[in-house]
Amino acid sequence: MNMRNTIYLAFPMAMAVCSACGGSGKTPASEPEATPADSLIAALAAIGEEGKTIFGHHDDPVYGHSWKYEDGRSDVLETSGKYPGMMSWDLGRLELGDSVNLDGVPFERMRREVVAQHARGGVNTFSWHLYSPVDNADSWNVSDTTIVNRMVNDPEVNKEYHEQLKRLATWFKSLKTPEGDEIAVVFRPWHEHTGGWFWWGAKNCSVEDYKALWHQMRDVFDREGVDNVVWAYSTDRVVSEEQYMERYPGDEYVDVMGTDVYHFNGEDGLEAYKGDVARSLRIVRKLAGEHGKVAAFTETGLEGVTMPEWYSGTLLPLLRENPVSYVVVWRNAHDKPGHYYVPFKGHPAADDFRKFTNDSTIVMCR
Repeated sequence: MNMRNTIYLAFPMAMAVCSACGGSGKTPASEPEATPADSLIAALAAIGEEGKTIFGHHDDPVYGHSWKYEDGRSDVLETSGKYPGMMSWDLGRLELGDSVNLDGVPFERMRREVVAQHARGGVNTFSWHLYSPVDNADSWNVSDTTIVNRMVNDPEVNKEYHEQLKRLATWFKSLKTPEGDEIAVVFRPWHEHTGGWFWWGAKNCSVEDYKALWHQMRDVFDREGVDNVVWAYSTDRVVSEEQYMERYPGDEYVDVMGTDVYHFNGEDGLEAYKGDVARSLRIVRKLAGEHGKVAAFTETGLEGVTMPEWYSGTLLPLLRENPVSYVVVWRNAHDKPGHYYVPFKGHPAADDFRKFTNDSTIVMCR
């Protein structure tokens, strides 16, 4: 492990992750060389063990509530004075060879922002709202319930699926510092599979076929020599450990165990949200501990931030009661005025958000 490659320097616990190297830049002779992914896993675990949580925001530095593609801007930065500790991105359309993702973000700009986030000591995470290799349907088109089965079993479709995976693997391997060192990132494919709104959801494919998506993906990435990806498994809200583990692909395929729970209906939905989060995070934390994985709150948020003290009065207490390594809220769309999850400058919840980001348990980037 090269000390100059130590990432997450902005994070208080990260310094301890590499202290065992003694500054020599080498791991002990009795241990194998740590991969970039190994180092990120250790850093995330250290954050969680300290009782802290990295705050993340989707597409944060590329557009915001009323702007897009202006270098140096960020709604989080302009409201709190800090960048998020984690930047979230989506790779949808990369599998098609396109130059921009499904929300119009150029992949070259995304790569540049990944490098910038790494340089400031932060972490990057990726989801994948892909287009079906069967009929090019987007992730939300669930009219065909044979897609996953054909992807893993039909030779022709399976070949195209593997080509998609190779494109992703190549892109992940291209994430490097100016010095040429690989940047470790979190990758969260096939998420919210306990619901039925994606064609890989529980209502649209068998347990065996869902697991095969994971197994084949990891096989391709391993053959392509990808060693800078940390693998995250995330359900939607769950009611039991059995539901959470039903489609779990296996410990050898997963590094992070997380869950996605959104807050709907404002004040009217508050108690339901709090109950769902508390139950889901208790399950995640228990299972992550038993399986030796990092626990995370992989997606959440209240659209429009309609409760002015939502961040300090709702989210923060839930994180304190159920500590996880990181939490990510969704994007601030530039083209949908009500579709945002972080208060922007002048928003009624801006002061409360600043209070949240200044809390000693929340990890941001300076």
